[in-house]
Amino acid sequence: MNNSAMSSTETDIELLIKNMLSPECISNPYPVYKQLRSHAPVNGLLDYPPGTVPGVDTPYPAWVVTRYEDVDYVLRNPEIFSSEDPMQANSSAPSLMLVNHDRPRHTALRNLAKMAFTPKRIHDDIVDRLRTDINKIVDRKLNAEMDFMVDVAGVIPALVMTYLMGLPPEDYKLLVRWANAFMVSSDFTPEERQACNVELFNYFVAAVGKRYADIEAGNKVSDDLMTAFINAEYEGDTLSKEEVVLFCITLVVAGAETTTYFLGNLMGVMLEDAEWFSKLKSDRSLIRPFMEECLRRDGPPQRLFRLVLQDCEISGQAIKAGDWIAFFMAAANHDENVFPEPEKFIIGRKNIAKHITFGRGIHHCLGAPLARVEAEIMLNVILDKCEGVNGELANSKRQSGGLLAYGFATLPLQLIAKRGS
Repeated sequence: MNNSAMSSTETDIELLIKNMLSPECISNPYPVYKQLRSHAPVNGLLDYPPGTVPGVDTPYPAWVVTRYEDVDYVLRNPEIFSSEDPMQANSSAPSLMLVNHDRPRHTALRNLAKMAFTPKRIHDDIVDRLRTDINKIVDRKLNAEMDFMVDVAGVIPALVMTYLMGLPPEDYKLLVRWANAFMVSSDFTPEERQACNVELFNYFVAAVGKRYADIEAGNKVSDDLMTAFINAEYEGDTLSKEEVVLFCITLVVAGAETTTYFLGNLMGVMLEDAEWFSKLKSDRSLIRPFMEECLRRDGPPQRLFRLVLQDCEISGQAIKAGDWIAFFMAAANHDENVFPEPEKFIIGRKNIAKHITFGRGIHHCLGAPLARVEAEIMLNVILDKCEGVNGELANSKRQSGGLLAYGFATLPLQLIAKRGS
């Protein structure tokens, strides 16, 4: 290759990286990911971790990692790629528990979290209440024109957070706003994002402080996740009050927005191909495979950051200790070498369990089972109560505020009630 051709190629890749933050790419990043997978990691992405504020915080240039093999390598080697986020640490944002920790503290925190995150608390204690509430949510909107992202998908995950932590149900609207601001994937001004971060932190400082006071006073408290975090003990280790606050914040920002987009993306597939509604309605055993393929093809989480702790190579590209990398799970889930015809929605892929939407290894998402439960109950309720879904994808709009998540900003549709209901 001559120098001018090489220079042209480099310029094209640099432009591609720069344009990753354009609204057009954020709303449909997969064509760009496909181009990037044909290259070794490329440096220069200036993007923002959760909680940081565009226009206030200064992003670090990051290597962009998109191939499945490379993303898998990053996830499987936490001793090389640190989750401690210097950019977030230097911002006004609260640090996220587990997400921004390395071993050995990560191991201790995860063990404590597991003491609280029992199947009873995140499944048995909430499924009946959740099913009842989703029935009410759907009943209110049967046969009505609605924005599914506002009226259904945007309600369920935040409402679940109020169950899990014993918060007033009406506060779910506050949680939605704070999570959207924190995750840098919605349109907020810098001042609004900073204000939301402060409100979120102060809210949980007050809620956790009151729970501690009630426990110390001998008052009866609910057996929810907030109480469980306070009482959690593993091999003599416990959580500080600040860590309990940060765990609650982590649950809200990591669980509410991501699951909202997941629920919306499931319905988007039904609008894309109306046959899916009748297939799922007649054979409910297809629901789980349908959900998993949606997580692979349309999974909301797009990328995470890591700090490189030691010199290494990724696809032959030398990466230095101290460098910053952005690895894209969503790009890896579309790698043709792992998932043939990745843009097609194909349930029953034999290797579907290889999708890495929820991470892998020590940083596999603790809330993944909860997201699946919310989605499965929602789909079953809609299939029970409806005979179809009306809407056109052309009338929807994907969020374009940030590259962290893939999902709908608006999804107009109509749930058609069963005859006689």
